[in-house]
Amino acid sequence: MAPMRKMVSERVERFAATHSRSKNSRYGFLVRPLTLTLGWVVLIIGLITIPLPGQGWLTTFIGVGILSLEQVWAHKLLRRGVHIYDLIVAWFHRQTRSTRILLSGLLIALVWLVFTGMIYGAWRSGTLDFLTPFATWIGLER
Repeated sequence: MAPMRKMVSERVERFAATHSRSKNSRYGFLVRPLTLTLGWVVLIIGLITIPLPGQGWLTTFIGVGILSLEQVWAHKLLRRGVHIYDLIVAWFHRQTRSTRILLSGLLIALVWLVFTGMIYGAWRSGTLDFLTPFATWIGLER
């Protein structure tokens, strides 16, 4: 598996070339707000998809990479975040199979707890009223 740094840099470099050309175009004044909007949207989608199967971390880092074209803090965060991610993945792959299975199980349990807590909190606040019949069925009350 390619390091996250390489995967992110390939994608962000392609976007950066278009970004710099667009800044010199007739509508260059729109590039900054559109880049920031796109970066935040991709970042939020990435954060939402981290616990799901697929490329959540890659999407998150690409969102930060897009923001890094306009924001210095995002550039620093991207460099540091990708480095830490690669270190953690390398450490994880050095562990025994049973340790990797245990850690994966704990991570899945943590994700379920967080999602369950978010859904419960939203239901308690009245945001997810359509869940009330199910909540009553399992014995929950507001």
